[in-house]
Amino acid sequence: MAEGYSERDPTKENAMLCRILSADLASKELAELAAELDAESKPRLLNVETVERVLMAKLSARALLAEKLKFLRECSKACEEARRDARYPPAVLQQLPKVHQMIGNYGSLSMTCTELFGHDSVPPDQASACLQSMLERRELTIFLLDAMANAMEEPDQIAAIFGPFLNQACFRLKGRNLVDQKLEEFRLIADVSATKGPLAKLLVTLPAFRPSTVQAAPNPFLGMMAGASGAVPQPGMGWRLQSESLFGWILSPTCIDTALYKEQSARSVHFSRGLASRSRASVESVQRLLRDTVQEVLRQGSSIVAPLLRAGEASRNAVVGWFAALVTGSQARTKSANMMDQGQGPQGFLSMLENAPVPLEMQMQMQIMKAQTSGFATSGLCVNSFWAILELVKPIKLPQVTTLEPFYLLREGPHDKEVIGGFLEEPRFGETSEVEATKEYATSKGHLKDPSKFPAQIFWLAIRAFHVLCVPVMKENLCMVAAAGFFQQKNPAVMETALGEHLVYEAILGSSAFLGDLGTFLNLVMAFCLGAAFPEKAAEFAAGKVLGSVLTEEVSPQWLVLPSCILEDIVEVLEIVTSIQPPGKGPSELFLHLDAQLLLLLVTFILGNGQHVKNPNLRGKAATLLKGLTANSNYRHLVENSPVLANDIVPGCIRVFTAVEKTKQSFYDIRMQLKYQLRIPIMELFERVLPLEAHKKALKSFATENPDEFLKFLNNLMNDATMQLEEGMDTLIEIRRLMREGKEAELTRPAASSVAEDEQTGEGTDLYARSRADPKAPMVIITKLNVLQQMLHNCLNSCLDRLVGPRCLELKAPQKGQVSDFEEYSFKPKELLQMIAEMYVFVARADKEKVQKTITEDGRSYRPKTFQKAVSILRREQMISADMLQEFSTFVQELNDLAESQEAALANVTVPDDFLDPIMSEIMVDPVLLPTSNTIMDRKVIERHIMSNDDDPFNRKPLAVKDLLPQTELRDKIVDFCKQHGIVMGNESD
Repeated sequence: MAEGYSERDPTKENAMLCRILSADLASKELAELAAELDAESKPRLLNVETVERVLMAKLSARALLAEKLKFLRECSKACEEARRDARYPPAVLQQLPKVHQMIGNYGSLSMTCTELFGHDSVPPDQASACLQSMLERRELTIFLLDAMANAMEEPDQIAAIFGPFLNQACFRLKGRNLVDQKLEEFRLIADVSATKGPLAKLLVTLPAFRPSTVQAAPNPFLGMMAGASGAVPQPGMGWRLQSESLFGWILSPTCIDTALYKEQSARSVHFSRGLASRSRASVESVQRLLRDTVQEVLRQGSSIVAPLLRAGEASRNAVVGWFAALVTGSQARTKSANMMDQGQGPQGFLSMLENAPVPLEMQMQMQIMKAQTSGFATSGLCVNSFWAILELVKPIKLPQVTTLEPFYLLREGPHDKEVIGGFLEEPRFGETSEVEATKEYATSKGHLKDPSKFPAQIFWLAIRAFHVLCVPVMKENLCMVAAAGFFQQKNPAVMETALGEHLVYEAILGSSAFLGDLGTFLNLVMAFCLGAAFPEKAAEFAAGKVLGSVLTEEVSPQWLVLPSCILEDIVEVLEIVTSIQPPGKGPSELFLHLDAQLLLLLVTFILGNGQHVKNPNLRGKAATLLKGLTANSNYRHLVENSPVLANDIVPGCIRVFTAVEKTKQSFYDIRMQLKYQLRIPIMELFERVLPLEAHKKALKSFATENPDEFLKFLNNLMNDATMQLEEGMDTLIEIRRLMREGKEAELTRPAASSVAEDEQTGEGTDLYARSRADPKAPMVIITKLNVLQQMLHNCLNSCLDRLVGPRCLELKAPQKGQVSDFEEYSFKPKELLQMIAEMYVFVARADKEKVQKTITEDGRSYRPKTFQKAVSILRREQMISADMLQEFSTFVQELNDLAESQEAALANVTVPDDFLDPIMSEIMVDPVLLPTSNTIMDRKVIERHIMSNDDDPFNRKPLAVKDLLPQTELRDKIVDFCKQHGIVMGNESD
């Protein structure tokens, strides 16, 4: 008797095995076994040791393979039923795995070694066809299939027998959608994946898992759609992976792809008509249903993806490779020609709808045609696939950020290169030569020596998927929101279509689950980027314990190799979720999932590091984002109290303010209106933070330690203030003219088609009306004559002349007794006059002689009567304190006296031409030589030019302040000449 047999309760074990094997020792079929037991003086009871003899006898009696397999299937099912049967004691039930393993072994032998049972051999294709037939009749169980596959030792045998039938099982999922999810067919594939055994490993090698990379002939119409060269581009694999592969069929069910599903789409069924009269509650109820259904699709997908990732390295690489191929194959989505808005943003989309004869429904249908011909995946599959990738990223925690390989894009392994895909062509933060040098550095340091780990692979795959699969879809949603609002009154049909589309997009993109996963991912990316910029602090960023500063002149090798689209995508998505949020609803839920400190640090880093982030447009957007974040109490608390942010925000804003100035040398062409849009939030940020002592201290330190940068900022600031005031007053005069002539219709906002996106401005306000000068700031301003001249001539003098000079009557009310329209247009001339007077006093306190001399040199805006009139108005209206009025009055009297004496002195003398600045025709105070053109100019004039253009005005060659050569001998001659004729000179104090 076998060891332990008596402990297993022979009677119970016999009953269980007789049931499982449909066996009866009294039957003719098992007569030989019964005789053997009798000869051995053993009771006629079945046990585990006799199972193989029973199976041999049973299978030998069945000549057809189908009969053998059907018998084994019944045995397998009976094993599973016995496992749940309480009549059998544990010791007996513990024998079931051995029994089932033997059933699997004999199933394998039935297909590969039929001669063992005295029958003719069965070719692999016949065995596979038998399995296929049983599958169609629902006569197979995953338990038997897994057991038989595990019993086969040769991979070729497994592939030959199970491959065709399993491939066909995958194809039965084709056409799966949100209504018909083909759950029975799905469960078989899920069960196969869950085994993590030979069948799961076979699954990822099948043609149905990933179609051949042999492409169909490119569509010749693509050449015309691509434009320029006329070359016919090769279609991507994205569409084929969506329509011809297992994961594509699994992840396709969506509520988004209206044009693909047409009348069966979620929008057609739920949001096709009457949206204007629908209550928000009923809309949200439908969205919850759609959201739950799509999330169930994602859970189903995870039940296949997750076990396949754990089935072994080859299987894991195949799964990651499929997602990587989908991203690479859908890269065409990021090209302007393939975007819904043609890359022109919401305004371009509105213009297209307003002017083009093609309706919105047709535009969406054309988008599906582009997907098919260009070979990229549709929006629905893109979102589902990206979300599936986010779920894979979720286990990576912030402390693991230091392991996510900033140098990953430099790897050369075939699997890594598949993950990297199109990112090799994406612009980097560093130049090409810098990236090449970084590759040598990373290799020499051994960073690329060890194989990459799965977390790094999936993290980089998620970054690519964010760029290719997510951002374009979020842009589409933004376009639909814009169209719904724009056509609300103009075209209700278009409005309903656009709003319905937005609602199905919002069901997914606005769901808490999606935003939670997206926020977790973005936290990783933000910590990763900051860690790449500051490798020595990477762990600190991950732990949220950063000290010091996020402003640096040094650019690390880790930073240089990163694709610049990483930051662009983050900022753009945060812009989108902010802009589509309904008024009064508060910030997007996404911000609840973002690490507030990481986001503020990253935004501040973007602001203040032009050598890292060279796109001034992106940096300006970061300022807008930062301004918006301060409206949230959590973010505002950090801005006001974090030592790092208090030290870095103001310097960062100053640098961005200067960076967005349009220059001829700039790679990024910042349009005039866009420039002001980017600068307005910076001024609002200053208004919010400068009253705080820590931020005020940072401003003073920056001005002292970086005087050139600070003075260039002041130069741009004064240019803006002057231009905005001039344009504002001219616009007010024009409005009055149109009103007077009965042309009120011309005051309406132009159509979207006639105004570019970057010219769309909000309500007109005085950009700098609330700016106040720090009384200590004039000491910085007067150190440079060019800045002082800019402030006095182009800003204060010009504004004062416009407010109280000869043209001031243009600003009066059109008719006597008519109500002033100043308040309607936020124009406050009294406040402006008060500020201008105070600013004259502040700068005069620092160096009255230099200030007054500079003012008198302004032949365009300085008029003695204008300054005297300003004093009279301030006194009459009692607009400033008595002390300030007296100080300003004295300043004006001394100024006018100086001007009169200067005029008399200059009237009786002829100034030599070589003493005059060639551009301003004024006596030079500090002559310098421009080495690029060999021209002599006054330092203040050329420095002011360099602040805006950085070139020689005579030949446009690059020129910096440090290049200027002082002309001491000529200056001495000018000084002697002025003393001889009683001419007061200004003097450069630096």
